[in-house]
Amino acid sequence: MENADVFLGLQDFLDRMRQPTASDFVKSIKSFIVSFSNNAPDPERDSAAVQAFFANMEAAFRAHPLWAGCSEEELDSAGEGLEKYVMTKLFTRVFASLPDDVKHDEQLSEKMALVQQFVQPENLDIKPTFQNETSWLFYRALCSMPW
Repeated sequence: MENADVFLGLQDFLDRMRQPTASDFVKSIKSFIVSFSNNAPDPERDSAAVQAFFANMEAAFRAHPLWAGCSEEELDSAGEGLEKYVMTKLFTRVFASLPDDVKHDEQLSEKMALVQQFVQPENLDIKPTFQNETSWLFYRALCSMPW
């Protein structure tokens, strides 16, 4: 799906959520976001909770008059709109790094920095036309970013 389609899907989802008949959906979404945010992070449990919530909400969309007569594509778009909205609200909680992950990321970054001291483009079978300083600096910058 293209970015414009994703935006339109989100916009359509938000427009429908503004309808008075969507008040139960809005309450459910807000309740899920609050309860999810108040729990301690647990990647396995979090993933299962989010997926179950999306599945339940998408099933509820199908049965609701706001989406009556919608095509499968429009229903998928509503699900994507829901996902984009919820994940935007939960971003810092969902993608927060656990202390062990931070430690492993730092160790990996240190090792990559060591490798970058002696690995050159020709060692990677990069064609001479692509062996320019700008590309190499960009590559090194990407490798040193704390993902």
